[in-house]
Amino acid sequence: MSRRLRALAALALCGVSLPLAGCGHAAAEKVAQADTRSAPIPVTVALLERRTVEKSVDVVGTLHGWDDVTIGSKREGRVARVRHDMGDHVKPGELLVELETLDADLSVQQAERRLQSELAKLGLKKLPEKGFDVGSVPTVVQARVACDKAAQNLARDRALRHKGAGTQQDLDNAENDVRSAEASCANAILTAESTLASAQAARVALDVARQARLDMEIRAPVPSVTPPGVTEPLTYAVIKRRASEGQTLKQGDPVFDLVIENPLRLWVSVPERYQAEVRAGQSARVRVASYPDTEFEGTVARINPAVDSVSRTFQVEVAVPNNRGLLRPGGFAKASILANRDAQADVAPSEAIVRFAGVTKLFVVEGDKARAIEVETGQVKGGWVEVVGKLPKGAQVVTTGQTQLADGTTVTVRVPETAAQ
Repeated sequence: MSRRLRALAALALCGVSLPLAGCGHAAAEKVAQADTRSAPIPVTVALLERRTVEKSVDVVGTLHGWDDVTIGSKREGRVARVRHDMGDHVKPGELLVELETLDADLSVQQAERRLQSELAKLGLKKLPEKGFDVGSVPTVVQARVACDKAAQNLARDRALRHKGAGTQQDLDNAENDVRSAEASCANAILTAESTLASAQAARVALDVARQARLDMEIRAPVPSVTPPGVTEPLTYAVIKRRASEGQTLKQGDPVFDLVIENPLRLWVSVPERYQAEVRAGQSARVRVASYPDTEFEGTVARINPAVDSVSRTFQVEVAVPNNRGLLRPGGFAKASILANRDAQADVAPSEAIVRFAGVTKLFVVEGDKARAIEVETGQVKGGWVEVVGKLPKGAQVVTTGQTQLADGTTVTVRVPETAAQ
């Protein structure tokens, strides 16, 4: 047979065999589809239950000290001694930095001498608090005695003149003496009152000098209000020391950064959709990365009434007790705010949840068909998971066999082996 004839024969054989192969593949697909439609998928199911769950709002935020403060110098001066450093804990009012006090001490002595001088003019050892009568001042007493004596002389001269024994000149002199004595008495009173005012000003100047002397000692502040729930003595932690011995400080220069570590404030941003659920006084569970197995209890303390127009969130402050000192200001924390402890929700077995390509769903058996329903999951507890979606009441959810299911697949419910026994 020639080469051409052999090629034609081969082509003829291929033409016969190819259609047969194509027909066989199509028939196999139809048979498989028929088998799929006719063979139900065995599954096990469980009833969708209604249980009481805790509704929480999960948020993240940053821990802050209950009070952060930068202590500054109220006076100019050279640092004589620094008593604390970073990491120390100090009590309210405790001494932090001492400035040189020589000039302040001299100012106090000068003010004391000025006050003593003014008091000596009044014949006093110390300044009375209130109700002082300047009539007791010696100069005023002397002036009043002279005024009384002039009045007595005037009365005597008038009597003599009335009897014709005295002269008119003597009577005129006596009247002039009375007027002069009265003016001297009034002047003595005014002088005493002026001296009293000067003494009071000198005492104020002394108080200022003494306060300036006290300001040379820089101390930790004393809070006017104790944080709620704190029963232990309040302390500050030193975050940063800014002053050194020998340094000259100007008025207002910072010397220490302090923070109150117990309790802490956790500031979180809550999505706007939860504004009706989050309220002051609710409990919150706080977790930090440094103690993954420890849960810290907090309480919602404050809620910002305004919503941020950019992020569409509102700020919430959670007060977190830190009695053991495990938490640190500035740290990152996660929190779950317990919005409702007695909420009712649908729960399904954890194994009923199917997650694929970012979609969470479960299958519900309706008659002999399986229907896929997209859901959102919530809390997980004891093998059950909270589910939210368009679920029929009392639905039967597939717990095994769901990996072979699609929406509308025919199923048959089988009894688990443990139940059958």
